[in-house]
Amino acid sequence: MTQAPTFYPSAERYFVQTMNASRPIFQGDLFASIFGANDSGDGTFGLLLPHPCDFAEDGKGAVQPQRLVAPVFPASRTKVPLKQLRSGSVGHLIWLPKWSPAITEPDWCADLRLCTSIDAAFLAHSNRLASMSPGSWLALNDKLTRYFTGIAVDRTRFVIQRSDLHPDCPPTPAGAGV
Repeated sequence: MTQAPTFYPSAERYFVQTMNASRPIFQGDLFASIFGANDSGDGTFGLLLPHPCDFAEDGKGAVQPQRLVAPVFPASRTKVPLKQLRSGSVGHLIWLPKWSPAITEPDWCADLRLCTSIDAAFLAHSNRLASMSPGSWLALNDKLTRYFTGIAVDRTRFVIQRSDLHPDCPPTPAGAGV
């Protein structure tokens, strides 16, 4: 499914540059070692998808042991042209740029067609590799909305209205939008 491009930030601004290790696990976090060799990914990388309310440790997450993730693969494994993938115009793929100098592939993607539930125990602070910046988190929410509902979000109105919605946003002065 091809669609209008999304609004991904540049590769340099895609992930939070300095993440506090004790920061709560959040939607759009990238994890290692979550799939076994015989599961849906060869790789072991996965992108956490649901809204944080679904897995907050002080809310539903305390009683719901499952988490929805999309497996993450090198973009070279798809037949999608990189320009198309990077623009966000492929409905089922979420572009992810290289998140670490140790990673050799420059472009990656999470495939929404292969979403699966895993036990929450696989998503630990110790195996979190990267966290989406507020801008990429907005692009992720746009992509999830488009993929699961077919509704495109108006880019001019799609902003974080409250900084407390994303753990890496600077505090917002009272009455101001982000």
